Amino acid sequence: MNKNLTFFSALAGCALLTSGPVMAQADLLDGWSGSASIGALITSGNSDTSNINGSASVSKQIDVWRHTAFGSTYSAENNDVESANRFDLGYKVAREFNDTMYGFGRLRYDSDDYGNIDGRFTGTVGVGKRLIDDGKMYLSGEIGIGAHKTEFLVAPDEVGTTVGETDPVTGETIVTVATDDVDGLESDGALIYAGLEYSNILSETLTFNSTLNVEAAEANTLVVWDNSLNVSLSDRISLSLGLLTRTNSDIGDEFEATDTATRINIVYGI
Repeated sequence: MNKNLTFFSALAGCALLTSGPVMAQADLLDGWSGSASIGALITSGNSDTSNINGSASVSKQIDVWRHTAFGSTYSAENNDVESANRFDLGYKVAREFNDTMYGFGRLRYDSDDYGNIDGRFTGTVGVGKRLIDDGKMYLSGEIGIGAHKTEFLVAPDEVGTTVGETDPVTGETIVTVATDDVDGLESDGALIYAGLEYSNILSETLTFNSTLNVEAAEANTLVVWDNSLNVSLSDRISLSLGLLTRTNSDIGDEFEATDTATRINIVYGI
């Protein structure tokens, strides 16, 4: 509970520091736009399975500042046995330099019970560039540096492990651990961040979206690739067919490094 309180406090502090008096003068509830989605799959009979996922992203532009809050959740059960439980929440503020370049700060927290992540907090600063933005197609890229603090559910013994020479006395292979301050269930250190965002309006009712985010640290590299095809049903409601892939490079032998989720969601435009 304390780590969640710390996270939300950091989000609030970052928002106040980066936007300054402009944010204070604006009505916090006005001007936000974005979307929220939810999907569920439930079967019963010879086997009882269920999975529920939801996500939301809202943003607000105030002069040269753009504020974005985002989050997602995913849970699954098979015959009353939990098989997935994941949560992600973040905040990003961007400052426009010109029509195509901007600087940004990004805070993110996530937990993944079946990805050996009890809690992970990352903070990143960097620059971004809009490469294509013609009203139909959009492509932007970001790169930055930052830091992370990760708490594991199980100590990832294989994290940063390297095999050296054979000990001439005992005959055993010398194994060393070279990580960024891994101490049992905790790890912290620097990271490199990279992100790509792409969208293409294929027709009046069909839009393809793709985002790729990479957080590379010495102890673990997280890669999240989210692709979706949205079919508009009305001005605010659409049907989304998506495939999400999450990969943690070093989380221990007891866990799968890559998770994939195929989704059929209802999306509501805010």
